[in-house]
Amino acid sequence: MEGNQSGVLFYFGGRVLLAHKGLVTDPHSHYAVSIIISLSSNFQIVDESDKSKDYQAVVLAPNTYHTLLAEHSDLIVLQMDPYGIDYAGVAARFGRKGISEIPFQDLDSVLDRCKDLFREKVNCHSAKELFEDILNAVGSQKPVRVSLDSRILDATEKMKAALPGSISVPELAKEIGFSETRFMHVFKMQMGLPVRQFQLWLRLHEAAKLLKEGGNLTEASHAAGFADQAHLSRTFKRMFGVQPSRFLGSNTNVTVHFCV
Repeated sequence: MEGNQSGVLFYFGGRVLLAHKGLVTDPHSHYAVSIIISLSSNFQIVDESDKSKDYQAVVLAPNTYHTLLAEHSDLIVLQMDPYGIDYAGVAARFGRKGISEIPFQDLDSVLDRCKDLFREKVNCHSAKELFEDILNAVGSQKPVRVSLDSRILDATEKMKAALPGSISVPELAKEIGFSETRFMHVFKMQMGLPVRQFQLWLRLHEAAKLLKEGGNLTEASHAAGFADQAHLSRTFKRMFGVQPSRFLGSNTNVTVHFCV
């Protein structure tokens, strides 16, 4: 993504919420699901057939090849894991492929709070609520949330403590008293992501924090358990469609909040 306009980014682990004035991308596809909303002028998306269309709000399914041309738009971007429960209601309404236009009137209830992102009036708590309310406005059903089992919370803490290393799924299951199959099922139901995908998000989160604190790619890569900086950059770009330096480098003017 190009441009030096200001913005704010909230990083929740398996969720990203970005407000940014003007964005342009090279042609690309990425793993994360994107919801893109303009609070001002329409933006253009060029698809894999090189056809361009104007939008004010869209869902981009995972691995959808596209170019975003939004140089003059005030954008709100949500990104989430396609295997998480956040995407279920959106996918039920729009499907899991391609580019889908969101009727802009569906977003009436959240637009004022979206504007607050540009006024620096949003904290981690209110950003999380806004993220979930946008999902509710866009999707056909509200994501199901459950009270977290203390054993699952214990497993997440063990994974965090193990960084830059990792703990295998069989080992985690044994330590908290589940069979491997039961552990994977309960973990995804409660955390919204498969265990291994959650571990990857933890590593990306750790690397992102270190980069924003002034660390270089080599330091961040090793501290987060990636083989080298090329491995980190490839993984980050595959997930989000941009190099980590675009929003996390020391020369950016995007304010980043780490909310987990």
